[in-house]
Amino acid sequence: MKTILYLLLILFILSCSNSDIDNNTMDHSNMDHSNMDHSNFETALHNMSVEIIVSKDAVSGVNIELITNDFSFSPKNVNTKDIDGEGHAHLYIDDQKWGRVYSNFIHVGNISDGKHIFKITLNTNSHNEYTHHNSPIQDEIKFEY
Repeated sequence: MKTILYLLLILFILSCSNSDIDNNTMDHSNMDHSNMDHSNFETALHNMSVEIIVSKDAVSGVNIELITNDFSFSPKNVNTKDIDGEGHAHLYIDDQKWGRVYSNFIHVGNISDGKHIFKITLNTNSHNEYTHHNSPIQDEIKFEY
């Protein structure tokens, strides 16, 4: 009898997980969002901005400082409801997403010699890009390593 109950439980679990995949209702909260298309979030904060400053680290790579206005980093709220004025940033190096940024300071190692483009976007808790008057709130800098 216990064996039949275990088998039924396993079949139930498998059927639930398969229906989630078939219906495209999977929970993406623990997935890498680097290739997902996100929407824009029009902020009501008229002075929201970000500036990126890149400098060569004395040992390796680069140090990046983000100067923000009307924006608070909220790493504990990632993948939750959007609250205007809080979230995280996405860093792109040479048009490739490097990852999420949860504070004003970042160190990036393993930078190859040559010219690079560093771009930062401000994003909501749910990864939507902040915009103001339909323009993305972002900054970009060219830097030679």
